[in-house]
Amino acid sequence: MDPAKLPVHALNDHHRHLLIRAISRVLVTDIAETTFAQILDGLPTAEVGDDCSDGELPDDHPLREKHRQLCPGVLDTVRQFRDSFRPETLEIDAEVLHSYQTSLPGSRAFKTRLVELVAILLHQAGVMFFKLDTSLHKHDAITEWAPPKDDDLYWRFYPKGPFPTLFRHPWYVDHDQYPDGVADMVGYRAEARIWGGVVLFDRRSSDDTPEADEHAIYLHPNRDLVTYRICRLLEDQKRALLAFLTADTPEECPLPILPTDENTHRVDPEEPLGLTGIYRNIWERKDLLIDGPDSRNRASQDFLNFPTRADQLAAKRRLRLRRQREAELMASYDRGDVEERPETFD
Repeated sequence: MDPAKLPVHALNDHHRHLLIRAISRVLVTDIAETTFAQILDGLPTAEVGDDCSDGELPDDHPLREKHRQLCPGVLDTVRQFRDSFRPETLEIDAEVLHSYQTSLPGSRAFKTRLVELVAILLHQAGVMFFKLDTSLHKHDAITEWAPPKDDDLYWRFYPKGPFPTLFRHPWYVDHDQYPDGVADMVGYRAEARIWGGVVLFDRRSSDDTPEADEHAIYLHPNRDLVTYRICRLLEDQKRALLAFLTADTPEECPLPILPTDENTHRVDPEEPLGLTGIYRNIWERKDLLIDGPDSRNRASQDFLNFPTRADQLAAKRRLRLRRQREAELMASYDRGDVEERPETFD
């Protein structure tokens, strides 16, 4: 066993019961069932507005040719697997488990760590479904499809060719540094679809950053007509989520939670994790490449991603600072101060 991890069953009875009850509630939601069914089926459904993995596909991609339906029997398989799923056997970061167990039920710390642990377990469920390797489309070449070499735009952005899976969140694709490799890509996509975004937290120290809030919860969405930027949940969104996870008799399920223009506290995903301090694991995303594409470079007002003009102008200022830092790094390389051409700010 990894000494940095502990199984969920190491928790005391009360905290373990509350955690397992919470994750079980999420797993039986319709959105969770269909998400995991897609993984078992082997292809995402191509429903307009459902998930922007379809919107990212080139116009001539085979998945755009038809409205896909899940193969018969897949939902039954999901339910059978779910019924046999034992989250208490999974190993979780020992520090997170300790923080959860030492928090008083009902406290802010308890609620924050409960959300984090449910997100981790949900992610792991996606990893496990993918590792079952049940894809019904292994031999129809859709997952290996790539546009012709004369599609300069595609090959500029994806010089290594297609990703190893269509189940991905575009900002969480660094499988070479993930503990479970490609399966973690699928896990991030699964949690984003079920929660409404990958679940992130404020890891900054309040001693160094007065505005830091260790109990804030953020989502990084990946859907059509929803911002690509990281959004902090509003207090009423948090209350609805926590009521669903913790109430003895929960009311309406709030999942997925889709940020709107009311979620004005946003974070640019283009900025390095070490700078923003908003992440779940520091290894979840690599810094963008030098001179890489940046969605903040927009001429007209974009109310979907930047609710106010001031917000967009502030984002553009951060972009200019990034370009200045890039120029300084490249100038250092040109002068011979560094031997290798820098790829990122590290």
